[in-house]
Amino acid sequence: MTLTELQRHLERRGLRTTQPRLRLLQFFSHTDGHFTPEEIAERFRLAGEPIPIATLYQNLRVFSEHGLIGEVIGHGGEVRYDTNLTPHSHLRCDHCSKLLDVFLSLPDLQPQGQGHDWTITGARVELQGICPDCQAIASPQLMPTLESD
Repeated sequence: MTLTELQRHLERRGLRTTQPRLRLLQFFSHTDGHFTPEEIAERFRLAGEPIPIATLYQNLRVFSEHGLIGEVIGHGGEVRYDTNLTPHSHLRCDHCSKLLDVFLSLPDLQPQGQGHDWTITGARVELQGICPDCQAIASPQLMPTLESD
């Protein structure tokens, strides 16, 4: 995205254009993944363009509230920011905590019993497993097995 496109994107969301917001939006427009604020801050620091951590947290909150980024809770309970705004689920490795976007075909979900009268507006699904990299280095006894009763 060009600088002008980034500015328009912020304006369409009713947000004031600031340098930190433009830099952060540019980062997200060129990056795929699920990042903690600390990981984002480190990337900016390594690029020689540090952003004060308070400014970063404030803008991540604003971006999330305005639908520019999504939030995912990581393996350790940390908040990670997701650049993929299309409806999707996550696959998380039990060994290395890698998060992967996956697209699932889900049935029509309607609670039975308690909650049956709710109108469902969305669902989050997280699948856990062991990624191919960890499978290659894990010993067989560490690999879980799914047994049916």
